[in-house]
Amino acid sequence: MFNFQLFGGNGHKKPAAVSDDHELSVISAPYPPLEVQKVQPFRQYLTLDGTASGDNDMGVDGSVTNVDYYIPAKVGEDRYITTLNFIVGYGGTSKPYLWADAAALANGCRLFYESQRGEVDIHDGITSNQDFFRLSFSPIPQAWEVRHVNANNDYGYFITMDLTKLGLQFGVKLDRDSHQRLAMCIRDDATDADSFNCIAYGFDRFE
Repeated sequence: MFNFQLFGGNGHKKPAAVSDDHELSVISAPYPPLEVQKVQPFRQYLTLDGTASGDNDMGVDGSVTNVDYYIPAKVGEDRYITTLNFIVGYGGTSKPYLWADAAALANGCRLFYESQRGEVDIHDGITSNQDFFRLSFSPIPQAWEVRHVNANNDYGYFITMDLTKLGLQFGVKLDRDSHQRLAMCIRDDATDADSFNCIAYGFDRFE
C-alpha cells in the first residue's frame, strides 16, 4: 500500500478530506463548469425510415407485415433518449376504455431498443389505453380524455414516458456509429387511430 497526498490546484495546498468509510468528501458547485458545452438537445418523431423528415403516422396496419418507427443511433455522437411523448386520437366518438378500436388489439405494438447486447423490451404488448397509461409511471386523472386532437371535436389523449425511471440515469443510450435504435413496432391494425405518433426527446453527446 502506498501513501499519497492530494492537494488542490492554483498553488493552494488544501488537502482532500477522506471519511472513516474511505469516501472522498466533495461538494456540488452552484454553477456549471467553465468549459465547452459537449451536449445538445435532441427532438425527433419516431419515423418509418428513422430520419427527421420521415413518415411519423403510426396509425397503420401492421397485422400482416410488422412496421417499425424508430430513432437511430447517430454518426460520431452518442445519442441519449430521455423522454417519449405519445399522442393517440380516434375521431369524433369517445372511446374511453379501449385504444384505437372497439376491442383491444390482439398483438398491439412493441416498444423496444437495441443495445450492444441485443434487443431490450420496454413494453412487448401495448394493446389498449391502459397499457399506454402505465408507461407514464404516473396516476392518470379521471378526465384523461381530451377534445380537439388534431381536428375540431376529435377525442384523444397524450402520454409522456420518462425513460430515466427505468433505472437508466441518462435514459436509453444509442452508441455512436452503431446500428442501435429505439423503435415502436406496429404488429396489428391500428388504422382506427386518426392520430398516432411519438416524439422522442433527449440529447446528443459529442467530443
